[in-house]
Amino acid sequence: MRLKAIVTLKCPHCLQGAVFRKPFIMHPTCPHCHIRYERERGYFMMAVFVGYVMGFFVVVPVLAALYLAVQPTLLGYMMGAVAALVLAIPLIFHYARVVWMHLDEFMDPRPTSPL
Repeated sequence: MRLKAIVTLKCPHCLQGAVFRKPFIMHPTCPHCHIRYERERGYFMMAVFVGYVMGFFVVVPVLAALYLAVQPTLLGYMMGAVAALVLAIPLIFHYARVVWMHLDEFMDPRPTSPL
């Protein structure tokens, strides 16, 4: 159930409310259970590290494919990595935040009634 909520970008608490209202713009609270997404100031800094890991898993297969297909120069590898990351930025941004919120909720669940 939680995996489905992560894939569909849903609330980590109720698993039903949408996290994002527009691309790159989050709801401050869940539209369904009204839990506040940002627990404290700087809460999403850990999502940056989740995004780094996701970026690694995007770039490495692209570099491996470049190596096996065309064996480009160093500049070609860099351009391939940058192109892959630029195309993946929206997905990485959204999923890094949602994965971080779900990990945090799993490790430190909130009370059922919002404070």
